[in-house]
Amino acid sequence: MIAKKCLLACIVALIVAPAANAQVTIDVGQITCAQFVKYRVTSPDNLAIWLSGYSHGKQNATVVAREEFKENIPKLKRACMSPENATLPVMQVAEKLFAGK
Repeated sequence: MIAKKCLLACIVALIVAPAANAQVTIDVGQITCAQFVKYRVTSPDNLAIWLSGYSHGKQNATVVAREEFKENIPKLKRACMSPENATLPVMQVAEKLFAGK
């Protein structure tokens, strides 16, 4: 009887656990290049997508050149691997790297 109750409790816990996940918010302005490169906050590709959207939004641009975007992700990663950029916010490095595009 006790084993059945334990089994039932475990099943209920497994079903309820995924629903208990808390929403996590990230202040992208605080993410450093070192954190970006080392996946400390989120995947670099996800962050690069967000940065691209943010940048295009500031420029009122609704069109994204897919090939250019794909080329920019590794460029940003390389720039962030540079020791002089490690402590800088990734947004600052991205703005400097892609200014005027």
